[in-house]
Amino acid sequence: MIDHTHIRRFVLRFLSWSEDVLYGLLALSFVATALWVMVHAFLTANGTNAESIVATTLDSLMVVLMIVELLHTILLFLKTHKFRHEPFLVVGIIAGIRRLLVITAQETASTTHNTHRYLWDLVVTTLVILGLTWALRMTPGKYSWDETP
Repeated sequence: MIDHTHIRRFVLRFLSWSEDVLYGLLALSFVATALWVMVHAFLTANGTNAESIVATTLDSLMVVLMIVELLHTILLFLKTHKFRHEPFLVVGIIAGIRRLLVITAQETASTTHNTHRYLWDLVVTTLVILGLTWALRMTPGKYSWDETP
């Protein structure tokens, strides 16, 4: 008779190990991508004016910041084997701030101004940032503002 308990334990250990390996490879991919984006941002910063250089470089660095926060999420999981949602809220806030900076830079550099669309984009993005910040504020734990360092 086959002992299913040993087989089940072996399969679970193998799957747990596989999960760790895949998360590790994903983390290494995030590191490589973040480094590539940073290098690419500085090598291609050859805009015609300071505003375009700042806008493209800032946009790229905000992407790197989001990648680093996702990397942090993976590292938390690998250390604790518990999923935390707070880093995703932080990534959403960073993405919203990035969007605000990008649309403001685009509107500043644009020769044709679509003020109505620009203002709606600002309002909606700001509301999303405020909603994500409120959700993060309501989350107890590492990102809580009530804790003293």
